[in-house]
Amino acid sequence: MNAAQEHNGPSRFVQGVDVLAAGSAWRILEAEHVQLRQLLAAIDRVLSGGDAWKHGGPQLNLLRHRIRAFQDFEVGTHRPKGVVLLGSVRGRSAEADQLLDVLDHESQLCEQLLAQVLELLDKIEQGGGGEAGEVASLLNQHRELMLGQLDREDTALRSYTAQLLTSDEWSSVASSISREVQKARRRTPAKD
Repeated sequence: MNAAQEHNGPSRFVQGVDVLAAGSAWRILEAEHVQLRQLLAAIDRVLSGGDAWKHGGPQLNLLRHRIRAFQDFEVGTHRPKGVVLLGSVRGRSAEADQLLDVLDHESQLCEQLLAQVLELLDKIEQGGGGEAGEVASLLNQHRELMLGQLDREDTALRSYTAQLLTSDEWSSVASSISREVQKARRRTPAKD
């Protein structure tokens, strides 16, 4: 330990990585992963809570609302925070690029699955009923894909970012995430 570290406390830098910036960025992302898991569980509770949603009415509307809440949070709040992070990792390692390609493909597939579900819910609401089994199947596929994706982000992606990003890049990532947090706060009305 050098004299500056002894005087100022332990170093914030480990192997060239700004630990505070990396830790702050991942705390925010992991908190959002928890929220995404909760939103998936809320969808699943409606789906498994009986057959009322299969015939239109309030339960179908609740299912649709929970799906849209998931979409809004995932696409509008969570995903923008990863843009700089993923861009910083891209091109650094063949293994990391392969993971990013898989995550991107799964993300697109998840969007397609939810779009199909919402179309089927419209058909059910208009008097169809044969689509309920397909809705359940598509939502189960979506949940499994998303949970796997979140797990890979929390483990493999986090490991790659720790290995590949420099202190300056972590600073940029943390600043970008902070800007997105501020944008989200401005979009969310204050509660009384």
